[in-house]
Amino acid sequence: MSRTNLGACLLLVGCIATLGCSERTNREITASAAAEVSSDGSVKVRKATASEKTRLEEGIKRAEAIDERFPGSAAPRGAPTDRVTEISVPGILKLQSGRSAQLDGVSCNEEAVGYLRRMLEGSNISVVILPSVETTTQPFPAEVWSIDSELQVKGITAGPGYSNIVETAIKSGWCKVEATPTSKHNDRYAALAQAFQNPPSAR
Repeated sequence: MSRTNLGACLLLVGCIATLGCSERTNREITASAAAEVSSDGSVKVRKATASEKTRLEEGIKRAEAIDERFPGSAAPRGAPTDRVTEISVPGILKLQSGRSAQLDGVSCNEEAVGYLRRMLEGSNISVVILPSVETTTQPFPAEVWSIDSELQVKGITAGPGYSNIVETAIKSGWCKVEATPTSKHNDRYAALAQAFQNPPSAR
């Protein structure tokens, strides 16, 4: 799958719902429209199907229930950004600034790291790194958000798409939740894994 397709899937997971991402599809679904991004970067907008709308609504309901029980972080709009130059197991990000961060609260195998590379190592992608604790140790545990300007450039969205990478990895089933003493969202991540990797309709 191309990075462009993953970018659309990322926006879907981080900003709307996880509809389709567990199947590694290339669709961004909204309540009334869908944008399909091909491997060459071209975008086609169409009406969402009834099935897509239903699955989206189910995903939104699951996400809202978790938000109510375990609130997550707000998108860090306006925060300083960096770029990812390399990603390795179990979720270590080397940054253009010279720092090294590790996704806090999950463990990602080589396959998952492959998806993350396609997602984060693009010219249109920047990241915001929110350290879980103050430390000089490298890599340091962190919450990581991506900022994707590609769909804004193409006129699909009004602004850049902010996506929580740890939550994307959990909802997509790419990375395994591993509670840590530094993560502020262990309970939330466990709930997300339960809700999105084992949704009611799949049981």
